[in-house]
Amino acid sequence: MPQCYCQLDTDNERTDDGSLIELYRRMPPTGEPEQIHALLQPQSSVLELGAGTGRIADPLVEFGHHVTAVDDSDLMLAQVRHARPVRARIEDLQLAERFDAVLLATNLIHYRGDDLRRAVLGSLAHHLKPTGKAIIQWKPPPYWAARPSGWTESKTIGDVTVRVTIHRNSDGLVDGEYALLVDESELRQCFHLEVLTVEELRHGLNDAGLRLLNNTPESTEWLEVERHR
Repeated sequence: MPQCYCQLDTDNERTDDGSLIELYRRMPPTGEPEQIHALLQPQSSVLELGAGTGRIADPLVEFGHHVTAVDDSDLMLAQVRHARPVRARIEDLQLAERFDAVLLATNLIHYRGDDLRRAVLGSLAHHLKPTGKAIIQWKPPPYWAARPSGWTESKTIGDVTVRVTIHRNSDGLVDGEYALLVDESELRQCFHLEVLTVEELRHGLNDAGLRLLNNTPESTEWLEVERHR
């Protein structure tokens, strides 16, 4: 089975969990801030969990929102320009304020482990106003079914080529690699994720005191969630 070799590139800084900072800094825009902005009320207070280099948080500030960017890496947060940075692990976060919206983007909901997911959703619920809305980015089962072991895709966005490779997709687990080809260099980041069914998603949200607002979550990338009332 093909392996992820991204840990062998020692010329670029990584966070403690192996995330490649330069890769996140150089990711091309793919419309996420605009899509999230369309789901928010004007001038919302927004908490982004796992904000990384601020590639979503900073544009949301430019759209007029008041954004707090949380990440557990000082190296990542050093790249944030407009949002308020807070260093913390998502599952340990205990801010005093509550937010109009809490954002959990990229593949964070798919990180492996029921205990970790429970803690992340608990933190999300804790920081959400009673009238607030959480926005969770996810990949429904049909997305993963279309990407079996050995699948690869490349696309060019501006001067950056993005390549995604699935090394293994079986038994609800996905191992792969995300790569950027830019300025004659290649930046690679491994990922190890878990496929979630709609039923598993609803169960996890319910345990955290949350409920799903989307009628057809299997056909969307952006989930809207509120606290039980």
